[in-house]
Amino acid sequence: MQFIMKIFGWPLGFVMLGCYLVTGNNYALAIVLFTVVTRLICLPLSIKSQKEQAKMALFKPKLDSIQKKYSNNKEKYNEEVQKLYTEEGYNPLSGCLPQLIQFPILFGVIDVVYRPIYHVLRVGSTVINDMIAAANAAGHNIQTASYYSEIELMKIVKSQPELFGGFNPEIVEKIENFDMSFLGLDLSVVPKLALTYEGGFNWYLLIPLLCVVFQFAQTFYMQKKNPVQEGAGAMGIMLYMFPLLSAYICFVVPAGAGFYWVISAIAMLIQSVFLNIKYNPKKMAEQAQAEMDANKEKKRQQRVEARERLKELQQNKGEKSDKASGEEISMSQKEE
Repeated sequence: MQFIMKIFGWPLGFVMLGCYLVTGNNYALAIVLFTVVTRLICLPLSIKSQKEQAKMALFKPKLDSIQKKYSNNKEKYNEEVQKLYTEEGYNPLSGCLPQLIQFPILFGVIDVVYRPIYHVLRVGSTVINDMIAAANAAGHNIQTASYYSEIELMKIVKSQPELFGGFNPEIVEKIENFDMSFLGLDLSVVPKLALTYEGGFNWYLLIPLLCVVFQFAQTFYMQKKNPVQEGAGAMGIMLYMFPLLSAYICFVVPAGAGFYWVISAIAMLIQSVFLNIKYNPKKMAEQAQAEMDANKEKKRQQRVEARERLKELQQNKGEKSDKASGEEISMSQKEE
């Protein structure tokens, strides 16, 4: 898992660095800007998903008919459904793509949050490992392979900067002054399922709570405004699973990743409102129907043209055959 997170974290680390610099080295605002950037990147996929869902609304009566006809023959049912998708040029998985693509991005964000010294402060891995070794030599126990190694190192640098006198003072100062807080919450802390934290109310619970609220709000809005989502089977289940899954994630990763997930859910809700205004489901369904009709007509024309070409080839072949027969008869007459 750590290897996968590093793969996606490497390119996203540069994006986060750019956002961090643009926001004046404000880590929380950098996450907000980073979320906006990633949502804009995913916007074309979301538009495509909206179009594909509109197509699905048109397929539903046909799918119901196939299911009714082949309810006792699963193999034939799957064959007819695949045939329908092929004829109409529809990919049923494309509607899930915008949802699925969030997870690679989330893995990258988690890596960025776990490793802020490397991604945001741009300190090399060798220097980081040497600093961890120095901290361990002073009596601490940081595991180099641990997800939390950089966060633990950062806390030690902030509390005991004198332990790192042998390192570049600029690097030590950058780590010591790096602020990962938002409204008093340390975004490097992993939220716990408890009412109290360090003697007071556990405000970190707001992160998974807000995540669930906005994820469900977005799901409810999408299903209310987009009739394709209603009774959409596996897709509908997946949409409801995301809020619960994201809430679970918020309790096992640093609050910074959960904060990203909350901002992302808010951004997706705003995006859903925009898409339903700009790309109205009813109009999209009509457009999808027109596209499918045009696709059918194009294929029909291609079949007609193919038949015409075949007929023409057969005629030319027949004419050549008649001409050859005539020449043979003429030669026979001359010989006689």
